[in-house]
Amino acid sequence: MEIIMQNIVSLILWLVIIIAVVNVTVIRKSKNRKAAQSGEDRERVRNASAPLLRESDNAPLIYAHWEERESYGRTVKTTYHRFVVAYRDQTLWVSPFFIDKKTREMGLDRPKVLSPDNLGKITVTKKEKNGEIRQVKVWLADKQGHVLSQFDVEAENWRKNRWFPVNILQYEECAAFTRFIEALAARVAAENPGVDDLIKAEANEGLGVIGAIVSVVGAVFSIFFPPLGAAIALVGLLMSAISKLRGASGIIFLIVSIVCALVGAGFIWMYFTIM
Repeated sequence: MEIIMQNIVSLILWLVIIIAVVNVTVIRKSKNRKAAQSGEDRERVRNASAPLLRESDNAPLIYAHWEERESYGRTVKTTYHRFVVAYRDQTLWVSPFFIDKKTREMGLDRPKVLSPDNLGKITVTKKEKNGEIRQVKVWLADKQGHVLSQFDVEAENWRKNRWFPVNILQYEECAAFTRFIEALAARVAAENPGVDDLIKAEANEGLGVIGAIVSVVGAVFSIFFPPLGAAIALVGLLMSAISKLRGASGIIFLIVSIVCALVGAGFIWMYFTIM
């Protein structure tokens, strides 16, 4: 009987906790939605963006953000970026946007001005639900394929914590921005047909760099463990060779890998003939 009572008490406690969590979640969501519908945060963002509005001649504005993730072994560092983006006549003004954690004072930094003159590639990825655009992911690169800016535009932005600090609904703005950025992406693609090849070549160049590093490690290992070191150097040589065959422009990394592979082979010869 005592065990049954303990189980009942435990069940009631869990039910109370679940009900409390649900209530907090529902209340917070309702509160956020009312705040977003009031337009308070959107107006505050617009007021803080007065310098950008002057520079862009009162171009349409949209709020955006981006979560930058960097891996360090098993650790992942996430940096949260916020932006205000103005756009008009095939020109983007992308300005970093700041919100003080304590005072909630808003401000912005100098914008990047991006147009067909300095853009080489734009990728646009959008998500829709019930015929409405909910999210647009934008990646912008220069004419060499190097990233200039990237950000996500959300139709719904909720104040969840210090990293998500505003309640802003921008369905119409999101749809209008999508039409603008897709048209701009099409023009930039037509004017810069060779950028994809440059991006691929640079990626292959990176494989060559890694191959050269692996080869150097193999050459060092060859001093102490000739067979293992030579095998590692050979793997690095293969990576550098593949990089070159795929179109990498540089040859120095392939030369380094070849020299390291020869060093590994030399140590193997010494190991089996002299030692």
